[in-house]
Amino acid sequence: MSRTAKQAHRNLAFFIGLFLAIHFAGHFSAIFGIGVQNVALQWGREFYQFPLFEIALVIALAAQVVLGIRLLRGIRARKRKGFWHKVQFASACYLAYFVIAHTTAALTTRLLIGLDTNFYWAAGTLVLTPLKYGFAPYYLLAVAALFSHILAALHFRRPETWHAFALAVGPLVGMVIVLAYGGSFYEIELPRDYREYFDMFPGVAE
Repeated sequence: MSRTAKQAHRNLAFFIGLFLAIHFAGHFSAIFGIGVQNVALQWGREFYQFPLFEIALVIALAAQVVLGIRLLRGIRARKRKGFWHKVQFASACYLAYFVIAHTTAALTTRLLIGLDTNFYWAAGTLVLTPLKYGFAPYYLLAVAALFSHILAALHFRRPETWHAFALAVGPLVGMVIVLAYGGSFYEIELPRDYREYFDMFPGVAE
């Protein structure tokens, strides 16, 4: 593997990590109600939707995916792959897919369609049939992959026995977030503009 690519990947991870910390705080706040989540979302957007920051973030995400794919080739070429190599490889593959799909969907919805990508944008995919059957695992796997990827990176820097047990944290956090947006903690009624947006998807019904 290229040391330069590894270092660039690591450096970008710190910048992207700042966004993820703010973004996840907003998502996790959804367990306390839509109002709380909206406040957290607006606070977070003061940072990551500032034009220069947002442009830098999109560029950083794109670069991270390209660098990640390059590093994946190195893992694939290894003759001997341990458990953590497999965790790192699988989580990186899913994260690359998710970053491309989710970022494209969010930017298209907000900038081209003109619909705010707020609580209801995410919730609609998790309360409406048949969308929820595809989007629940889509989001849950993304959270699990992120936690797994971070743990793999930590393990390669300094192995600890607790890292393997900590792999369970990702799916648990993902499940809580999916349940919150899916209406398990309180009733969710989509506003009319979001309902009309999701009605464009084939087979959508409450």
